[in-house]
Amino acid sequence: MLEYDRRGGGHSTARGGPPRGRSTRYARSRRSRYARRRGVALVVGIACLLFAGFALADLLAGDGGIQRGVRIGDVSVGGMSQNEALAAVQKNAADTFQEISFGEGPEAVSVPADELGVRVNAEAAVDEAYALGRTGGPFARVSDTIGSYFGVTQVELRAGYDREAARATVDGIAADFNREPKDATFSVADGGDVVVEEAENGRTLDEGATLKNLEGALQNMSGRVPLAEAPAPEPEVTTAEIQKSKPEQAIGEYQTDFLWDSNPNRQENMKLAAGAVNNTVLKPGETFSFNDLTSSLDYKEAKTFSDGGVGVDNGGGLCQVSSTLYMAAQYAGLEIVEREPHYAVLPYIKPGFDATVWFGDEYGNGAIDMRFKNNTGSPIIVREWVDEKGFLNAQILGQPTGKKVQMRTEKIFEDTARGIRWDTYKTVTENGEVTQDGRIHTYTYSYNPPAPEGGPHYETSAPRVSGWNDPGNTTGWADVE
Repeated sequence: MLEYDRRGGGHSTARGGPPRGRSTRYARSRRSRYARRRGVALVVGIACLLFAGFALADLLAGDGGIQRGVRIGDVSVGGMSQNEALAAVQKNAADTFQEISFGEGPEAVSVPADELGVRVNAEAAVDEAYALGRTGGPFARVSDTIGSYFGVTQVELRAGYDREAARATVDGIAADFNREPKDATFSVADGGDVVVEEAENGRTLDEGATLKNLEGALQNMSGRVPLAEAPAPEPEVTTAEIQKSKPEQAIGEYQTDFLWDSNPNRQENMKLAAGAVNNTVLKPGETFSFNDLTSSLDYKEAKTFSDGGVGVDNGGGLCQVSSTLYMAAQYAGLEIVEREPHYAVLPYIKPGFDATVWFGDEYGNGAIDMRFKNNTGSPIIVREWVDEKGFLNAQILGQPTGKKVQMRTEKIFEDTARGIRWDTYKTVTENGEVTQDGRIHTYTYSYNPPAPEGGPHYETSAPRVSGWNDPGNTTGWADVE
């Protein structure tokens, strides 16, 4: 009987060839054997390369010297033995660090290296150079050897120093290097022009950064150390401020007759004192002292009004210089700090407008000064000189103050027993408004005694500013209503 399956036909189970599962296992076995053979070949190849690398490294290493292309600092030590390299590096370091130069140009400061305790660790650098290609793993040795052979391998040379000695050296350099800022100021030329002197920044050495530069120079085998500057200190008074406030306008002036007395000693004394006063600069708030500027000069004997009479003494004529300047200060509206009148009326200036000065003497008679204060808020220049017409001129230069000053003096009485009384008045107008109007002082003068008979006599004449209509007020402010 035939057996049929569901598909409607009979079938046989007998087939040719191996079973299907056995064929797959056979293919996999063949691939595994191939992979094993390939791995073995790769290991053998790497071993050959390593062997070749070590052989190459040994070949390039030569007879035990340092690898070719190795440098320590500035010294090429390739091919040298350790002892040769050590000697070469130490010589180079000794030459390089014989002196350490801080800064450049004319301000450079050279210091012997031994004063800074400079020392170089040449031995460690040579050991490191010799070890290249001889230590480390296989790949590191091959890499170091080939890199040195075909290029340049730099070995760092470490150098040290004595920190305290270096700091002391830099402190000394800073003392010369540092500079205070210079405030802008001005001066007066012979012709009276005001010349501005510009402000300048100061400079300060950054000592910490300079020490770091020293460390960097030593590491780079250099004996030159750049100086490091800190932020520059700035001046308190700038050039722009001085340009804005420079005293160029006459805010007060006065003149008296220099030639009324022909005594050459008196005239020389006056020129000496006027020259000492001329071009004096007063900052705001500063006080001018006539005696401070003039007392040390070498004066000659001339007629003086002192000790209740007319005499001869060193410095005759100085009171005309102080009186002329006193009136210029009054017309400038400055604050008068000290002023004393003479005991007698003088020929060269109106009573009440005079200012006596005296340096004191060995008998204990105290000094008498003429002083005034700069209350303008800006710098002023005090000038005094003799012009070509023979007048003694005093002048105050400054910024406009808005002030106009009128000075007048009035004789109250004249009596042979009581003397001659004069009252002095001052009117100050500021920006059109009267801020001061009244008597500032009163004084009773004595009559001038006759000159001593035994004293020298010189030709005198009525001063060209006599008549006392105040022609010395050359600002013209006395005429302002």
